Amino acid sequence: MTIKTLLIAGSAAFALTACGSGASDTDIEADTPPVQADAEMHPLLAEVAAANYSLEKSHAFMTVKVGHNGGITQYRISFTDFDGNLSFDPANPEASSISFSINPAVVETNYPGDYSAGHPDSQWSSWNEDVSRDAKWLNADAHPEITFVSTGATRTGDLTGTVTGDLTLLGVTKPVSLDVTYNGVANPPWFEGRDVIGFDASTKLNRSEFGMAAYIPNIGDEVTVEFSGEFLQDQ
Repeated sequence: MTIKTLLIAGSAAFALTACGSGASDTDIEADTPPVQADAEMHPLLAEVAAANYSLEKSHAFMTVKVGHNGGITQYRISFTDFDGNLSFDPANPEASSISFSINPAVVETNYPGDYSAGHPDSQWSSWNEDVSRDAKWLNADAHPEITFVSTGATRTGDLTGTVTGDLTLLGVTKPVSLDVTYNGVANPPWFEGRDVIGFDASTKLNRSEFGMAAYIPNIGDEVTVEFSGEFLQDQ
């Protein structure tokens, strides 16, 4: 097992705008009117408000996967407690920024068996607790937060980009790069006209670079972090 960004981060960083970073949360006012459509702007961006957005947690998903038994399967673990803040300008995505905070103490491993029976010498009561708290894994007692903060971006298409940023995991901070896709905007009536925008993002990292090297190569070093989520325009 192991982690990401989130970031996503992630996505993560896993973490996550079509082209993120550079501006602070105060650089874009939440009540900025929608950008007018023009010949160069993609239709999915033309009606989006330049604003600050917060992660809509009920529609956000962050998963890490790592090769098991030499890569014959991809073991998956989900983070279930994370938050993110996005400052997004559809007319200038490169000036946007994102940050993520992930709670490593809360994970879902979907372990199907009797953990205690299979691990009689373990100090933990479940595989979820083992993965989140053991020092060889996420070590959440000593490192209670994983963070991702964007530092730059490159646009690769109308709705895609590469976001770079600093991932801090197990007390180690290293740069990571995320492939990001902007999926569009919605205006559900229960949000009273506020925009909801969605992104997918993914990145790969070597867990050993953050000090997590247990059971390599039986459990792979390379970890893939995948994020899909919605961000709600702040009031």
